Amino acid sequence: MKKISNVQSDKLEQKTEELKLEFKDLTKEQKELLLYRKIVEIGKKEYNSKENNNQDINLNELLVLIKAADIGYLKPLIVYARHYHKLKCQEIYKESLICYNNILKNYKKLAQELKINSSLDLSHLLTYMLWNGYFSVSKEHYYKLQERLLLPGMYSFDVIKGKGVCLAYAELLHNYLSICQKDSSILICKVPKNKNAISCDYRPKIERNSENNISSKVFSCCLSIFLGGLINKIGNHAITLIEENEKMYAYDPTNLYALKIKDASTASMINGKGEFQIKPLMTFLADPNTDPNHIYEELLLGTIKSSLSREEFIFSFENILGLINNNISLLDDAYENIHGDLEFINRQTDEIGGNYRSLKKIKKENNKISLNIRY
Repeated sequence: MKKISNVQSDKLEQKTEELKLEFKDLTKEQKELLLYRKIVEIGKKEYNSKENNNQDINLNELLVLIKAADIGYLKPLIVYARHYHKLKCQEIYKESLICYNNILKNYKKLAQELKINSSLDLSHLLTYMLWNGYFSVSKEHYYKLQERLLLPGMYSFDVIKGKGVCLAYAELLHNYLSICQKDSSILICKVPKNKNAISCDYRPKIERNSENNISSKVFSCCLSIFLGGLINKIGNHAITLIEENEKMYAYDPTNLYALKIKDASTASMINGKGEFQIKPLMTFLADPNTDPNHIYEELLLGTIKSSLSREEFIFSFENILGLINNNISLLDDAYENIHGDLEFINRQTDEIGGNYRSLKKIKKENNKISLNIRY
């Protein structure tokens, strides 16, 4: 970064004082949320900037903003870096993202044909299709911790390859609800390790396949041992936060749960007993643009609306399963419509690779740009 002049330094100090007023009367959590929102906007501006000099201005803007919020530097810089990397990855995978959008639109049309309208009913439809392979190129799906792409903002691409975990499912549901013009966001949470702390008294008849071989169990055990402290802090699960018709609730497509939002840090089981610790601000570390509908503000302001009842959840799920069983040919036809899109994403992810290989590709491209500017 270029050395700034005294005049520029004075302007930055003035800007810092102005920004402090925006954060002045907010709680620590509200400050953090506002800061992340502003960081995302700075990231977009820098990414879209075509002139090299603007990058210095935006970086100074970022540091001034973090200083004004006064909540520390580490997490805000991680959010900034994650957002910028996400935008670069999406540029590399722009053709696949077009295909992905086609897939979501295709299944939106399917929902319209079935006259499925509410967020809850749409979530049930997607959950059934997820576990029955309608988003997979092989039309099979397995819960699997290993061999994931881990592409930021494209975690759901793992599902297209026939595998995945909770973050991919939560993102897929969020993306599907968004294409159907429903308000939702991804939500990181912590589920108790003690199995007795959570009990389910209703689970729909959807078979969920899991690859439980020895290597998967060893991998899961190693993660728990080496990342135990970190997992306790940032969470160990991902669900989808949904808001519609004055109701707010969370939906868990991994475990087929629904949860009532009690406050900004707690959600309780609707179809069972037990509580999850929800971590909205930590979710920004997984995907900095995870909450485009600004539902988190309602969580932190304590303006949480009513939730679902157990009866609503069960009646809705059973109704949708009956509708699906009577119209399975429509689902199969919809799958055939987008199988070419699934194949394209599968091929491109094989060619380009996941998060690690994409990072190397981005670094290589950035080095080329630097050489062109220098010479």
